[in-house]
Amino acid sequence: MAAVFAGFVIGYAIALFIAPAVAIAIVRTNDRSGLAQQIAPPGTNVIALAVVVHFAAIIVFTALGLVLGMALAGISDRRPDGGIGSPNLIYTLLVVALTATIVIPMMAVPLLRRFAIGTAIVFAALFGWAMPWLAKLGQ
Repeated sequence: MAAVFAGFVIGYAIALFIAPAVAIAIVRTNDRSGLAQQIAPPGTNVIALAVVVHFAAIIVFTALGLVLGMALAGISDRRPDGGIGSPNLIYTLLVVALTATIVIPMMAVPLLRRFAIGTAIVFAALFGWAMPWLAKLGQ
């Protein structure tokens, strides 16, 4: 149960930092590409769009954290081996592989490269390394 709660906490923390970054990116690119007007009806307030992005990020990342927490709990029961600075090497490699499958297609879009690399590092560090340690502290 500690692993699932740790996943929820890490997912919420990621959402708190990623959602404003996405909102700022939408606002900054709106002048050049009209991104906010492309994903929302014309005349939509960018602040309202940022609130929607923030709400969606909290739902998505906390749900992802819960699922990864269940995966960590299942893997820890079977293979509690540590490695690469993590209490569970198999779980950490699973998160790194998941991160790579999400980020590699994003690298094709030049506007998203810097954001994708930063997000991937934060995602892998928090879910891959911090979450197992947080779950271990909760036991």
